[in-house]
Amino acid sequence: TLEMNDRARVDKLLRSMTPILPDASAPDTVYSFVVNSISGEWEHWGSRVPAWNAPEGDLGANFGTILVPTIDSAACQYTMELSLSLDRPVLLIGGPGTAKTSTVLQVLSKLHPAETVFRTVSFSSATTPSIFQATMEGAVEKRQGRTFGPPGGKKMLVFIDDISMPAYNEWGDQITLEIVRQLIETQGFYNLDKPGEFKGIIDLLILGAMLHPGAGKND
Repeated sequence: TLEMNDRARVDKLLRSMTPILPDASAPDTVYSFVVNSISGEWEHWGSRVPAWNAPEGDLGANFGTILVPTIDSAACQYTMELSLSLDRPVLLIGGPGTAKTSTVLQVLSKLHPAETVFRTVSFSSATTPSIFQATMEGAVEKRQGRTFGPPGGKKMLVFIDDISMPAYNEWGDQITLEIVRQLIETQGFYNLDKPGEFKGIIDLLILGAMLHPGAGKND
């Protein structure tokens, strides 16, 4: 979750505490390495960047869709896949053009469609809690009682793009993100149409992406 300058500071601190870190020279830091799960040895992320071949056809016409794998994208995909295997929600933060959405889509393309379904939701300043509730309710079916889940007994990954966009209210709250938080923390939410009624939603995992806060972008 750190920017490059702060990563260098953490790297310096860690090296003052232990001698077992891999040798690295700027711009590399300990963040440039991963432990090989088989050998137990440090391995540079560069060794895990897949080979890339230019797509056939007119490169000019397809330029906007070209995604060249990098050290950052390889590390991001690996850690995201690790989080998904543990049913942990993921939030990607980065500037425009840093392939946040493309990275998520690449990871999700590897999932087995017979076991997992995928849904994309884009937030804006006009997205309200009721809109989000209706979207989630439309994506699930009744399992038992007041418990709901994705159709066919599958798991569902919901990718929320621009998750930081919902407007603040007069008290400084992003109430749309409150219902998202409630869904993540409690596996369900209180029905906005029927106060006091809790609707459980299981087998659902939230992924999010947002721009860096600041310069008019929500925190």
